[in-house]
Amino acid sequence: VSHAFYIAGQSKTQDPGAKVLLKELANEELKHTELLKSIKEKGLEKQSWHQEKIPDLMISQYLTGSDTLEGAGLQDTLIFAIKREQQAIEFYSKMMGVMRSETAKRLCQRLVQEELKHKLKLETFYDDLFYGYLETK
Repeated sequence: VSHAFYIAGQSKTQDPGAKVLLKELANEELKHTELLKSIKEKGLEKQSWHQEKIPDLMISQYLTGSDTLEGAGLQDTLIFAIKREQQAIEFYSKMMGVMRSETAKRLCQRLVQEELKHKLKLETFYDDLFYGYLETK
């Protein structure tokens, strides 16, 4: 769903930087699809994965932006994408809380980790472009 959304978003902006970003985001979402296919084929237990601590820059809490990509420039596109990643993190976190199966909980936990990585990447990029003073370790 997100892949198709980001592909469609490319036609809603004239900003070349925003188009490139949306294409990259669509490709990232394809990786999620491949991960889920792999888990379906091999099972979650056979996936090599370790939970890592991913820093949360919390930039998304302070940004406001449009709910659409229509006519969005690079900054608005980044804000939009950061907000979508935050929504995905919240969704998978809630799902983890209602799942009964430990396997399903681990899957949600894995997806939260992936979304946190995307959000960190986007927030770092946003900071580098528009502020340039945050350092992540």
